[in-house]
Amino acid sequence: MGMFSGGILIMTSAVVLSQRYSYRRQKALVEAEKEEENREFKVLGTLVWRSSFNCGNKLIDRQHQSLFHAANKITEAIIDDKKEIDYDTTLLKLLGDIQRHFRDEEKFLNAMVPEIAPLHKDTHRKLLSQIMSFVNRIREEEATSRELVRFLLVDVIANHIMKEDLKWQEKLKSG
Repeated sequence: MGMFSGGILIMTSAVVLSQRYSYRRQKALVEAEKEEENREFKVLGTLVWRSSFNCGNKLIDRQHQSLFHAANKITEAIIDDKKEIDYDTTLLKLLGDIQRHFRDEEKFLNAMVPEIAPLHKDTHRKLLSQIMSFVNRIREEEATSRELVRFLLVDVIANHIMKEDLKWQEKLKSG
């Protein structure tokens, strides 16, 4: 009987050691993944507003600058793992600011360059749909808020504001 209980003790010890190793390994993998994501955000870098991005409408220009600032604040929080900002609150504010900006920009385009307003509004609608899809996937734990932030930085701010918006701004300045 002593051998039987000793066998259980050895087996139990082996399971505990295996679980500790597995936990440490999992923790190391999570940390490595987080470091890799941080490197990605560092590569994206700080978004720098330039006066050449101005469209001439004070509200739209101010909103664009504000979106750059908010995106930089979230990026810094991710990279530095800052506890000083409320990450979720800042992200929700950024999402609200994006919606408000799209609405204001669409009004401006309808008044100033109505021939491109419908297409630009459709682009906004698609971006907002993708954002909502991310939010729903985050709720279902199928995506992370970091993935949403990456989408906001790359697709909404870098590609949309710095590329798509510059197209209508050029048309506005030349016409």
